[in-house]
Amino acid sequence: MRCRQVRKAIDEHLPDVADGDRRTAILAHCETCAECRAVLEGAEMAARLIQARSFQTIEPSPFFKTRVLAAIRERGAVAVRRQTERMWSSARAIVASMFVVVVVLLALNLFAPKPVQQIAGGEPVRRSDSVERIVMDDNTAADDSLTSGQVLDTVFAQGDSYGID
Repeated sequence: MRCRQVRKAIDEHLPDVADGDRRTAILAHCETCAECRAVLEGAEMAARLIQARSFQTIEPSPFFKTRVLAAIRERGAVAVRRQTERMWSSARAIVASMFVVVVVLLALNLFAPKPVQQIAGGEPVRRSDSVERIVMDDNTAADDSLTSGQVLDTVFAQGDSYGID
């Protein structure tokens, strides 16, 4: 076998695990080649260390669980903070435009001229009366029309539609 094939076989499978003919060929090559023998010894030593380490049990420090949970909580808080910052940076334009719209509407409502209304006499007068006040106001009614009080008296004077007074 060549050195490259032997080293590849050692990396893939240790000679202890390899089948009989292949193992014999690897060991025969390692007896004559010093570099391959060093690779084989290093692989065997690493395998023994891994096997010895796998039988050891390691106890965590007394506050290991507390430290791990605190680190998780801290990372979660940082993630939430970053997510909130990202959300506000993307929503900043929308919030600013809504604020501008509210300010413009408020300015239009406060500083816009009041509508001009015509009174029966023909004079234009600026009034801010509501429609309900104008309709229900007895003073603005003409002489030949009924007042709201007269209409209400007429409606309720007839009684119920079921004949009960």
